[in-house]
Amino acid sequence: MSTVVLYIAGTGRSGSTVLANILGEVEGVFAAGEVRYLWQRGLTEGRLCGCGLPVRECPVWSRVLSSAGQLDDPERAGAIVSMLQRTGRIRNLPAVIAGTLVPRLDPAESHALAPARAALGDLYAAIAEVTGCRVIVDSSKLPAYANVLAATPGIDLRVVHLIRDPRGAAHSWASKKTLADGAARAHMEQIGPAKSAVLWDVWNLAGGVLFKGGADRYLRLRYEDFVADPPGTVRSILAMVGMQDADLPFANAHEARTSPNHSVAGNPDRLRHGVITLRSDDRWRAAMAPRNRRLVSTLTSPLLLRYGYPLRPAVNRSPADETIFDRAPAGEGTASRLARRVRRHLRWGRTEGFSRLVEEDELNPVTRARVAAAKWEWRRSHPRPAGLATPVYLVGLQRSGTNMLARGLDIAPEFEVHNENDKAVFDHFLLRDDEVVRRVVMTSRHQYVLFKPLCDSHRVDHLLDALDTPSPGRAIWAYRDVDGRVRSAVSKFGRNNLLTLRDIAAGKGAAMWQAQRLSKATLDEIGSYDYMTMTPETAAALFWWIRNGLYFETGLDRRDDVLLASYQDMLATPVPAMQAICQFLGLTYRPALIEHISPRGPGSPRQLDIDPRVRALCDHLQDRLDEALRGQRDGAAA
Repeated sequence: MSTVVLYIAGTGRSGSTVLANILGEVEGVFAAGEVRYLWQRGLTEGRLCGCGLPVRECPVWSRVLSSAGQLDDPERAGAIVSMLQRTGRIRNLPAVIAGTLVPRLDPAESHALAPARAALGDLYAAIAEVTGCRVIVDSSKLPAYANVLAATPGIDLRVVHLIRDPRGAAHSWASKKTLADGAARAHMEQIGPAKSAVLWDVWNLAGGVLFKGGADRYLRLRYEDFVADPPGTVRSILAMVGMQDADLPFANAHEARTSPNHSVAGNPDRLRHGVITLRSDDRWRAAMAPRNRRLVSTLTSPLLLRYGYPLRPAVNRSPADETIFDRAPAGEGTASRLARRVRRHLRWGRTEGFSRLVEEDELNPVTRARVAAAKWEWRRSHPRPAGLATPVYLVGLQRSGTNMLARGLDIAPEFEVHNENDKAVFDHFLLRDDEVVRRVVMTSRHQYVLFKPLCDSHRVDHLLDALDTPSPGRAIWAYRDVDGRVRSAVSKFGRNNLLTLRDIAAGKGAAMWQAQRLSKATLDEIGSYDYMTMTPETAAALFWWIRNGLYFETGLDRRDDVLLASYQDMLATPVPAMQAICQFLGLTYRPALIEHISPRGPGSPRQLDIDPRVRALCDHLQDRLDEALRGQRDGAAA
């Protein structure tokens, strides 16, 4: 009976160790490590097995060696090592590849190597017998060794061709990684970007040529896709061996439970166990020197495109690098602040379109004049004594569709609207003291006074309870899907969310509006990230989670005077969405309130590359917000 070997092919520093360890947690699967190095590292150098004991003393490998006929016997071991040397060198790859067309040219098929192939067959059969597992995972990676296994009697080979962005692999190869398995040297081998790129080309090209077949024999897998969906990826791999229905060792979508293993050789991470978090290691985007990044991109460009990687990847700036989108420095003068704002608006306008800039900042004088005239006419035809207006607070998070909502309500002449740029009510986007806000409400002769204090969203309960206006206040909390908000925020504000979170994590949040009323659990979560390697997109997503989470943390979900409003609903079905807002406020609905909205379906935009841990937080909160919105609508319908 053949032994099923699930072989992970590719280059080093591509995530093969963690993938193999997770597969090894599945019942019926044994993660053997890099079996190719059993003799050199395990038997000759005396390095540790994944269980922490020397390979010869390991209860599993000692039984395997004995069962396989003493493979450490000098004669048998010498034959195998000689075969590995003859077939594994790069200079032999042309012959190996030629062997796909003419088998007799393949050195792995050589008659002289038949005894060594037989010994290998005995080894894998012994592993299956001793462990009782039907599938052996071998993470040796070298395609040439997999080619030898394919020619070995008694082995049923399946190949997972694991590929990682070569810039990430090159950065990892250049980094120091401590060896803790008893090796003579203190650190793993380090190689430069040029050599790393060439090896990436050679081994991945060879892997693509040597291993072709149906879905049950060969699977090409990108590391980035694996960490984006670990459970789905593992199921796809197990489907190659008919085990797609097996229980998986995942605590959630991005955390896996691992136990001590018996991997015979490989990355020192094989010696670690417990709960591991799977997320993309993108430190190279910020830390890799631009010249090295360009060099690797150039040397690997043909295969980059083939495997779906961009020639010019997105790069994370170091927090030390200033950009025009950065927040104003403390103590910046009025003239400098104005110049910075103008430059930022011009840059954003060139990127997103100046028509949007005019719309967002309400710069169209014709529109403003028409709205002002309609409000004057309403006050003339609906005389009201001062002091009866209802204050309405439009809150939530920046770039969540609040401008669209405010613009719609501003069209209603019953409204007096105050945005964050109204210096009479706001000071640097923060509401002035309560007495100022109350005075504006009490002197208004409109039916409603709308404020958009996004930076004061943590104070909604105070604004509703403490202003003591004759007409009780109302609040609308607007929210948007995380990917849409992140795209818009990074386009408009650059990496400001990243800088803000870095400061909060450093304990500087006491005087920052962004850090007010955050729970200890939220502050602990903020403090658990590395902001030197975090991308602006991940930071913007984490900020989305923090600020929208205040809706629940401050108890607004339990109040009847706070309404949720979804940006996606407003775009997909503007009429019922605006009707719900009007019903909440007691305002008469009219089509003019949504004339500025172009209805469109929600679509399915490509998800951004966000840290999986942050993505999980955002997905959970999105579900809570959507559920709360449905609950409000069901209550209103009843």
